[in-house]
Amino acid sequence: MFDVVSDAPGLSGGAFVRDVEGRDLFVALYKRTFSISPHGVVKDAESPPFDLIDTFHGEDGSSSSIRRPSMLFDFKPGTDVVLLGHAHARSSDATYVDVGLRVGPIVKLIRAHGLRTWRPGAFGGLVPGAALPLREPVPLVYELAYGGADFSDPSRPVAEPRNHTGRGVARSTSDLVDQPAARLEYADDPIGRGRNRPAAFNPIHRHWQPRASFAGTYDDAWTETRMPLLPSDFDARFHVCVPEDQWTEVPLRGGEAVEIVGATPEGAWRFALPRVAPGFSSVILGKRMEHRTHLDTVLVDADASTVELTWRAPIVMPRKYELVDRILVFEKEILA
Repeated sequence: MFDVVSDAPGLSGGAFVRDVEGRDLFVALYKRTFSISPHGVVKDAESPPFDLIDTFHGEDGSSSSIRRPSMLFDFKPGTDVVLLGHAHARSSDATYVDVGLRVGPIVKLIRAHGLRTWRPGAFGGLVPGAALPLREPVPLVYELAYGGADFSDPSRPVAEPRNHTGRGVARSTSDLVDQPAARLEYADDPIGRGRNRPAAFNPIHRHWQPRASFAGTYDDAWTETRMPLLPSDFDARFHVCVPEDQWTEVPLRGGEAVEIVGATPEGAWRFALPRVAPGFSSVILGKRMEHRTHLDTVLVDADASTVELTWRAPIVMPRKYELVDRILVFEKEILA
């Protein structure tokens, strides 16, 4: 078996996958992790291992949202920005706090409320009642956003397609009256007065929308002509693990201004996204080949004051892996 050789300061590794056409790939991975002070000072930090499976906020992945997304895929377009953390109120009598995320073209503002319950709406449906003061930080997770699922009748399940783990969906809305209401909502689109959009910053499941819409068509034609390969209309955006307002089609490059408000005790956290330019090469039968890459995942952990940057390069394997001499991972010099 070949080695992944790296003299770069980050974490290097990889995994074997197959692409849409069934080709064997080795996906070389590179991650840099940085600690960011409250004043925006950036320092190198130790990178945690690559996540080859999704990890969850709860013990049961079927009923909890994703905390850290799997990196086991060959390619995704653009850059995902994940924010992990809690909403922090600045005063003890505040009943809500706005949490904002701004990274390059990505701008998102979510309002986190204190404890509140569902009430019948004046024109039908449910609306959240008045919120209590925020006595502790609010987790920024889909469990506290609008959504949910009701499988009490397996033949007629009811679910919010964008968030199965949230609050507000039931076969009979009367069952939710006086029950805990969603505490996270878009600041400019309140629940009960808008489109009831699920609002959080962590990754979304593969069977949630919009990810599921990119999975391709699994019909009789697929069973007869493609199975077990992925459908021919499979779209790599399936690997985009965040809602659309946390993804940029044009990849981030580093150097972009980052501003996060409301997710740290200090109130505002500003820094520049670190600039890193990794490279990937393979040496097969003595021939070296360069492989393109781009920054595809930015994971900001406001609780830990860290940011993780991940790149990948899918490398087509020969029929005999013994023909691969090595995979090289390195960092290029960044010219001003």
